[in-house]
Amino acid sequence: MNKIVLSIFLGGILLSNEPIGSIKIYERNGLDRFDEYIEILIPEHYSDSNAIYVAANRTSHDTTICQLTKYVDIYSNIYNNTLVFPVDIKANDSLSYDLVIFNDKYQKQSHVKSISSLNLSGQKTELVIENEYYIADLRADSTEEEKSYQSGQIRDLTIKLGFDQLLTNRDDRIHWAPNFKRPELQYYKTIAHWNDPKENLISEGDYLVRTWRKDNAPSHPEIMLSAEYSFYNNKPYFLFNSKMEMIDNVILELLRNDEMTMDTMFTHLAFKRESGEIIDIPIEERDILLENQPISVNDPWICFYNKDKGYAFGSIRLDYNITNKEGNLSPTGKSYTSIAQWENRTTYWNRRIIYNELVNVLKGSRYIEKNAYIMFDINKDDHLSDIKYWSERLLNPIIVETTFIN
Repeated sequence: MNKIVLSIFLGGILLSNEPIGSIKIYERNGLDRFDEYIEILIPEHYSDSNAIYVAANRTSHDTTICQLTKYVDIYSNIYNNTLVFPVDIKANDSLSYDLVIFNDKYQKQSHVKSISSLNLSGQKTELVIENEYYIADLRADSTEEEKSYQSGQIRDLTIKLGFDQLLTNRDDRIHWAPNFKRPELQYYKTIAHWNDPKENLISEGDYLVRTWRKDNAPSHPEIMLSAEYSFYNNKPYFLFNSKMEMIDNVILELLRNDEMTMDTMFTHLAFKRESGEIIDIPIEERDILLENQPISVNDPWICFYNKDKGYAFGSIRLDYNITNKEGNLSPTGKSYTSIAQWENRTTYWNRRIIYNELVNVLKGSRYIEKNAYIMFDINKDDHLSDIKYWSERLLNPIIVETTFIN
């Protein structure tokens, strides 16, 4: 976004428009932030899709166009209207903005232009989203039965960054979690077996493309499943937020999440333990290490990389909440993260919440996760610097306080 051009164009307009609210932003983790997105809730009576929302910095007088979007709270299922825009803020600093709204379709269409590489094509679940770092293909593939469902889950990913490396799974989609299994079923089912989920919401703009879906879990009417992707302009990651909520009692022998399953194209595994220790080993050396000390549910990030070709793909774990509606813990089995290979052609990780053990999961139990999936180049002095950089910032978000005048 060219803030200088916007300041020149909008300066006179802002003088004649009263602010509808104020935004205060605080950086309290000692981290410089550049072009970092914030998202604020906006009252319903201000949610005019024909309006331009502008955040005006009180100190520098820079102005930034906001994107009006929809957001469904994963905990409450409440629909919200939000504004998204990027900010720059130095470590331990604070910023103050006025939020201004004005209606002028002609001005909006003819004069306000932004620079964005974020592109969405398709409709409903059959989407392709692209920015300068990756291409995410969510479409069904009718030539492969397991990929033929119109679920809206990522089928393939292309890492750009000069690699043009396709992350794919010859048998299935690469992203098929959450997944679950009642003991009377022969095979487990996944979110990728959704076929045109009943509720489906898409929001798009220059900063953010968000998809949200909700329906009963495939072959598991006892589980209400919801899922949200958020794809950002100018960011090497996307977010995935999911919830499994039991609307009736069910006995499960499998319940898993945070799973990425790809054809074998990586040589190394790296992850950070909650203690701060970073493990960085060839994938084939993992078994003894993880048998003695598995990757825990609270370890902050994990990634695979190809040492020879230079590309990497990982998960930054932003939220793992298994409390039920009463605030008590939902039942689990032996919870840990598995790193595995299948038939010497597929490499994957998944968080095992329940695995090969019968667990009575009561009505009201909930399992919520939020992850940032990141693509990066390891050809640097510190080959893991990108996932370290983004995990620090995503796990320690800036604080935002918003006040509306009425």
